[in-house]
This record gives sequence, C-alpha cells and structure tokens, in this order.
Amino acid sequence: MDDKKYRRLVQTSVTCFLYHGDDYLFLKRNLSKRIDPGRLNGIGGRVEPRENYLDAAIRETKEETGYQVSVDDIRLSGVVKLDGGYSEDWVMCFFKIMVPSKKIPIGTMTDEDGELLWLHKSEILESEYELVDDLNYCMQDIVNEKELFFITAQVDKHQKIISASVSKLSV
Repeated sequence: MDDKKYRRLVQTSVTCFLYHGDDYLFLKRNLSKRIDPGRLNGIGGRVEPRENYLDAAIRETKEETGYQVSVDDIRLSGVVKLDGGYSEDWVMCFFKIMVPSKKIPIGTMTDEDGELLWLHKSEILESEYELVDDLNYCMQDIVNEKELFFITAQVDKHQKIISASVSKLSV
C-alpha cells in the first residue's frame, strides 16, 4: 500500500443552515475573500483543535450570528469531502439548526466575512445569487430532512465541482 496518497493536508469544518419556518439564513461572502468570493453559503468555519463538529457548530453559530443554540435545535444533514481546488482538502459536517426568530442578533453585516440574508426555501436554488457548488448537490436534502447525505467531490482551481459521488441514508 502506498501511504503517500493518504498524506494530504485536510481542514475540518462545519456548515450550518439556520432556519426559521421556511426561511434559511445564508452568508454572502465578500468579494475580497480568498474562499468562495461573492457566493452564498451557510454559516460556519473550521473545527478548532480538540473540538468536535457539534461543538464547532454551536460556537460558529454564536460567533457569526449571535444566536445561542443548543443540541436540541440541531440536526445533522450530511458530510461533504472536497478534494483539490483549494490549498487543502476539506471534510465538512453540514447541520440544520432551528433559531427562534429571523432577527439576527448581530445584524445583517458581519465584521469581515460579508452579508447575512434570509431566503425562502423555494428561492434557494432559483435565486439570483450564486451558491457554493456543493449546495447544488445537497440543499434539497437539507430542507427535506429525509436522508443524510455523504458527498465526495473533486474541485477545480476555480473552486467548482468537476465530479461528485453522492450517497444517501434514510433517516
């Protein structure tokens, strides 16, 4: 076995899809950002050393929006692994998190990342906004909550998915 093919720098992160009723909160990244500039994504960030994915989801939600959520508000939606395209590979847990209102505690503008905005579930895939590519493969599953998804995708230098494998598990 050639162990070199397994020696890759991997970042671990969480992506959280906060919702109230049928509306979902997205972050529109600043154009100046290195990762996914101008695109919509969920709320999230890297998992810190000695932190698990669930704790990271709670922490990132508080840091990026001001919402204080608990484990009872959170559902795992799936796991995404991205290879290539970025300076490192990514393994991300996607969570769906219920929040008590659409009033974002910190407001709609973040200090450094961009603008927070609500979209109705029927508008997410059809809006004028560009989503990060992996959401095109899993957003319906996040909204519907009927299956956990597991995605492995290869990404090009423009951070676009060039091939993907999707597996699902009924819940």
